[in-house]
Amino acid sequence: MHRTRLSAAAAFIAAAAFPALASAQTPPPMTLGDAVAYALNHSSTVAQKVAAVAQAYNALGKQRIASLPTVNGSLQSYLAKNSNYGGAYAIIGAQQQQQFSQNTAQIGTQYTLQTGGLGLIQLTTARAQVAQAQQDLANAEDQVATTVTDAFYSVVQKQAIVVVDSSDLAYQNVLVSDAKAKERAGVAAGVDVLKARVAQAKSNSTLVGAQTDVVNARETLAQSIGAPLETRFIFPAQIQSPPLPSQPLAKLESIALAARPDLKSAGEALAAARETRKGFSRELFPSVQLGAAFGNQFSPTNVQYIFNSSGQPIGIAPRVGSPGFWSLSAVSTFTLPLMDYGARHFEMKNDDAQVVAAQATVDQTAGQVRLDVRESFRSAQTALVQLGYANDESRLGTESARIAQLQYQHGLIALSDVLQTQQQSVVAQSDLVNAKVAYVDAIVKLRVSLGIYDARSAVADLR
Repeated sequence: MHRTRLSAAAAFIAAAAFPALASAQTPPPMTLGDAVAYALNHSSTVAQKVAAVAQAYNALGKQRIASLPTVNGSLQSYLAKNSNYGGAYAIIGAQQQQQFSQNTAQIGTQYTLQTGGLGLIQLTTARAQVAQAQQDLANAEDQVATTVTDAFYSVVQKQAIVVVDSSDLAYQNVLVSDAKAKERAGVAAGVDVLKARVAQAKSNSTLVGAQTDVVNARETLAQSIGAPLETRFIFPAQIQSPPLPSQPLAKLESIALAARPDLKSAGEALAAARETRKGFSRELFPSVQLGAAFGNQFSPTNVQYIFNSSGQPIGIAPRVGSPGFWSLSAVSTFTLPLMDYGARHFEMKNDDAQVVAAQATVDQTAGQVRLDVRESFRSAQTALVQLGYANDESRLGTESARIAQLQYQHGLIALSDVLQTQQQSVVAQSDLVNAKVAYVDAIVKLRVSLGIYDARSAVADLR
């Protein structure tokens, strides 16, 4: 009996704990923006691209240190003691002090101007690598945003289809009742009831399949963002239709040309290729290393000798004061290649080819940017026009089905005509749902093509 009570208590504790654990692991309900943000934070591809950007910036920082002057401050304390130690200067008869200490505080700079500005060329190349990494990251984030948006609105679309199918089932239920009433009144054959029940069964089957599609699409959305399958989402009751950009197409092209990361990356690569070509003759210029420093030095153990009038040392006294110091240095090295076996000739040819290829990439990328904006803008315009026609089609189809039902009730048309009209109405309402989703997708793609929206802001106003 006691063991049974313990088992019951353990079962009660587990039942209470597991839901709490599940709720702690399952994120709260998500909007579209939340889903995109969650996907970005849990995408291994995006994480790799972020790491690549950080690595590129790290390389750029190191190259800046190597290519540009650096300013450093230093504090040094030096202490040495010895006994009967001749040291390095014993050969010239100088004896090293047994105790010596020195404190130095200084600010200094070092700058190496490499031959032909090689460091600046390498700095330009590092900037191009940063731009390329940023482009890859933007592309990865845009791909995540597009994929999540498609999956999110796929659920919304299927939920809207469930509403359409539920309305169709209600319509078919009324037709079955009308057919039975007509049969009892003797104004319609029993086959009308059979036909109506067939359409009713088909509507029931379609509705069940649509409801299952919603559940599957919701779990697919959760899996696509890396969340648990039980994750809940906040879907809009109505599919919104965000407005088209108010700017003309030429203005949108200009915006994209100034903001698209792929064009920026191509431009940085072209700049790096041109700088490399300019540095072809770097071997003909010297390498100059410049240095400068100023500060204070003080040696408490240092002493100075006191001499008499005849020049003989008569004693020692500690050196006092802490005078400031400064130093300047410049080392220039010039190396002229006398025999290079054609290496510089082939280097020049390679540099010229790289400039031509980089320029071609810039031109092609600029053309692709304009093409993307134009196609996306026209697709959004077309989707908006088609949405207007789909609204008319759905409205007229619904009204036709309502009138057909009334006509059948009054014996003006056959049941087959009613079923055909209702089927057209269902298709029209489904087309309206699809047109709304297609327009939203077109707007998101247009925003992404402009380059001024990141993955989060592109869907920020979609609820």
